[in-house]
Amino acid sequence: MRRRLNLLSLAVTSMMAAAFLIPLLGLVSDIARDRALDAAERDAQLVAQLVTATGSSADPYGAFTTFAPSGAINGRAISLAGADGIVVGAPIPAGENLEPAFAGAATSTAVDGGRAVTVPAIRSGGEIFVVRVFVTDGEMSAGVGTARSILIALSVVLVAIAVVITDRLARAIVEPVKELSRASARLGEGDLAARVAPDGPPEIREVGQQFNRLAGEVAALLQGEREAAADLSHRLRTPLTAARLDAERIGDAEARENMMADLDAIERSVDHAIGLLRRPENALASSSVLEDVAAARAAFWEPLAAEQSRQLLLELPSSKTEIAVGGDDLVAVIDALIGNVFTHTPEGVAFRISVAIGDTASLTVEDGGPGFPAAMDARGASAGGSTGLGLDIARRTAELAGGRMQIAESALGGAALTLTFARK
Repeated sequence: MRRRLNLLSLAVTSMMAAAFLIPLLGLVSDIARDRALDAAERDAQLVAQLVTATGSSADPYGAFTTFAPSGAINGRAISLAGADGIVVGAPIPAGENLEPAFAGAATSTAVDGGRAVTVPAIRSGGEIFVVRVFVTDGEMSAGVGTARSILIALSVVLVAIAVVITDRLARAIVEPVKELSRASARLGEGDLAARVAPDGPPEIREVGQQFNRLAGEVAALLQGEREAAADLSHRLRTPLTAARLDAERIGDAEARENMMADLDAIERSVDHAIGLLRRPENALASSSVLEDVAAARAAFWEPLAAEQSRQLLLELPSSKTEIAVGGDDLVAVIDALIGNVFTHTPEGVAFRISVAIGDTASLTVEDGGPGFPAAMDARGASAGGSTGLGLDIARRTAELAGGRMQIAESALGGAALTLTFARK
């Protein structure tokens, strides 16, 4: 936009400059010519007055020769011609028509190399003489080139100044718009703190103010939704407490302990959900060691895998790689991926948990089941009756940690889910 405004200013000012410059260039030439001819006419009239002032008995040719002995005045060739054909001073080309001047009319005639200015001088006895001054083409164009160069240079400078001023004005308009665009992109990417400093023309400032208001309302709306979800999760504590009391009345000690363990796990999940909802947007808590958490979750799920006759393969490097994901978040992610295996594959299907370390750290959970249909990584998408949010949670966690999620075909024959994380 800024470039287009500059080009528009350049085009408009150039046309305006040309509209004035072209006539001025011609006018400069006319002025120089008229100035030279006027000066020549003044010289001719001066000599004509001298000739006229001499008495009828005086020799006009002698008086002229005394006044202009070299046949020039002020650098211009000057001649005095009489009706008798006598010419003194500068020679007059043969064939030049002096009849209008002898008839009493001052003339300016184009001749080879310039113009001839003629002025009649009538003496008291009625005798007519003609004073002729020759003005060269060079004299009539003297200073024209310099004047034209100055006019062209001045026009270029004025156009450049106009473009510079337009550029400054365009920048005052474009920069606030660019800042607004960048802030909009950040807001679209989830940065709820994105704001602009309203600047520029009144209309642009108003747009910036409205953007800030909109961003504030979006942030408040999302915070309200998060608080509502957190409050809803908190309400689960009451039925959990009731379930815990009921579990304590179970007679079978082993069943009671199992039930209490399950309730503890549910309560931890509720606490994690509340903390997740109440923390700042796009923020991950603390950090964790990927290999340690993966090993711990494999050990947690191993009894259930054995009960369903599933082979659990665990491939972990000996390194200790720290990633920018808190332990609770990473546990939730791994549990979501492993839970998909138990939910969407038949019993007896093997699965593998592996960690690979390079420039980034990657976690892969793959199985030998039927695999996922297309677009299974879309939020809310499910082929097995679940909410479909587990993969979305895993994807968002990886992205917040500087990585991503990939769905591919597993070497075991089913689906392979790979999460990459930036190393700390």
